Amino acid sequence: MKKNIVLSVENLHVQLGKRMINKNISINVKEGEIVGIIGPNGCGKTTFFNAISGFAPIDTGLISINGEEVNNFTPHQRARKGLSRGFQNVGVFKEMTLEENIIMAIEQAEQLPWYWMFSRQEKKRVEKRVDTILDDVDLLSHKQSLAGLLSGGQLRLLEMAKLHALGGSLVLIDEPTAGVSPVLRGELRNAIAQLAKKHGRTILIIEHDLKFLFDLVDRVVVLVDGKKYMEGKPKEVQNDARLREVYFGT
Repeated sequence: MKKNIVLSVENLHVQLGKRMINKNISINVKEGEIVGIIGPNGCGKTTFFNAISGFAPIDTGLISINGEEVNNFTPHQRARKGLSRGFQNVGVFKEMTLEENIIMAIEQAEQLPWYWMFSRQEKKRVEKRVDTILDDVDLLSHKQSLAGLLSGGQLRLLEMAKLHALGGSLVLIDEPTAGVSPVLRGELRNAIAQLAKKHGRTILIIEHDLKFLFDLVDRVVVLVDGKKYMEGKPKEVQNDARLREVYFGT
């Protein structure tokens, strides 16, 4: 069965000030695929995400989500077209409970009217959905806890749960292992994989932990000096001498 292209980037150039950050980047990402974006510091990875999600203006090129050009769409409009994003800083409200964090995401995704909570049937439906989402990342027992009491790894798992609740077809995840202990990295990897394999999301992920990334993704794109330097399956890229040159020199 042929899979649809969820994200298409064609000949993308992004200039910030006098510096060209992204240079002629092209990539297609298919439905349900997990693609890793790697490269040395300052190579333009986060700017690339900012361009896709609408936070950085592009100079030339074309960005399409689910076949629709979004160059002139705001971040909010791109979210409505199916894009959601996790940032380097965990995107959860620490002063709210886990349940409240997920409910907010569901309200946004489903555009629920303010009075939905007065319907016993709707409350029951939303509560069941919250429980299912939190259970998927093994956080159901913390449902009524403040998010601020969670460990760094648990916060990342909650963020993955929120990205699930937000719906949409395309997820951008930036440095998810930051602040996560080795103990919880396996759970985090499973949560991200589940977004794609179980829930059908298409995922682009930036990650500095190459072992974590290579064990997770279907394909790897390497950026160097703002350009797409190489691309391939994890084992192909991992065994390519050019990757060692990028990170460690000749």
